[in-house]
Amino acid sequence: MDDELTTAEQKLLEALPAPPELVEIHVSNVWIVEWLPSNETRTGRMLHDWMNERRQGWSAYFSCNNKNDVVAAISAATERARNDKLRPVLHLESHGGDMGLQGPNGSGGTEMLTWDELTEHLQALNVATGCNLVVVVAACTGFAGIKALQRGPRAPAVVLVGPDAVVMPRNLLAGAKEFYRRFMDENPRLSDIAESASREAGKVNFEWEPFAILAYEALIESLVRSVRPAERAKRVQRMREQMLVEARLTNAEIQAQLGAIPYLPPWPVLQQTWDELFMIDIDPENWKRFGLDLRAIVERISSTERK
Repeated sequence: MDDELTTAEQKLLEALPAPPELVEIHVSNVWIVEWLPSNETRTGRMLHDWMNERRQGWSAYFSCNNKNDVVAAISAATERARNDKLRPVLHLESHGGDMGLQGPNGSGGTEMLTWDELTEHLQALNVATGCNLVVVVAACTGFAGIKALQRGPRAPAVVLVGPDAVVMPRNLLAGAKEFYRRFMDENPRLSDIAESASREAGKVNFEWEPFAILAYEALIESLVRSVRPAERAKRVQRMREQMLVEARLTNAEIQAQLGAIPYLPPWPVLQQTWDELFMIDIDPENWKRFGLDLRAIVERISSTERK
């Protein structure tokens, strides 16, 4: 069956409980990590200098020669956040795309830092900030690749920000300056900040996406699809094949176990996964910002399936 949700499934999804709308994010400073070829304009350095002229000490800057330097710079931010209770915006100034960030390797060539490789380092930084991390990817190829940052068990960021299309470096710098200019406002709103940055960037938009929304959509769509008869049949067949390979049960025992397979995972397991993702297990106060009632969701989807 097609991966697209049916009209009925879409209506069900829209009726389910959702996480709270994005609330206040506490930010203390900006951590700029620049990874560009030596023959290109150092837009990250220019942004850093521009910010510190307006708010001395607010921006820290790291120039990277290879992907290990990028990882080291993020690790340094994690250490500072953990020891000094900082909550930096992580600004990544690099080339990038659907696979990850790309830059020099320090030996005259190029190399890639994949989104998958990057995820664990962002997770550690987000934990150190108490789940307050904003990640800005100032890459000329847009926002789509950033959305690959979806692996748990901890959220790699609270908000992901980036341009939604190919953008020239000068326009990217203009948009980034406006983004941080507005970030210095009293009680800044990300929607207003991104809108202002988009106007300055020209023909591209600075997209911003709460990670909770990305995670919620991925989880709920998966649950809604899982109760389709075809999806359940595939899941049962996979388990049947596994049991046959293990050869520990009789056919009757296998059939009995397959018949007891629930349509949906147990809600306590899903709840624990969600709570760990947004560090509610570490800080219960995070429930106010990211809480989601998985029991209600599972019961609603299950009851709809039985009708």
